[in-house]
Amino acid sequence: MILRRVLLALLLAAVALPAFGQTFTPQSASGLNVTFTTERAGGTRLLVFGDVRNTSNMPAQRITLLAEGLDQDGRVVSRARGYVSGSIPSHGSTSFEIRLLTSGSERRYRVQVESFEFQVSN
Repeated sequence: MILRRVLLALLLAAVALPAFGQTFTPQSASGLNVTFTTERAGGTRLLVFGDVRNTSNMPAQRITLLAEGLDQDGRVVSRARGYVSGSIPSHGSTSFEIRLLTSGSERRYRVQVESFEFQVSN
């Protein structure tokens, strides 16, 4: 019985310990500007070409983009993700390409930064 209590106490202590790892603090994407154009590539395929410009004073990395097709009521009817390889230096830009399968009811498209990290120098 005492052994069971000791094991239970150790288990509870292990669960209560903080996990080691990285802490993510959401950052505003206001320093990253996206411009894009679209081009049909067959029946239901659409290519989204564009640039991401970093207007901040820090390099940006691990950038994920979200491209969405919207119907006439503004509802999302198609979606695809794209990734910017490498990092974008401060006040620099890089191009991207996203392939999107369309539903056929899209009236407009939008591309936005879904996630990223600013590189903070030590």
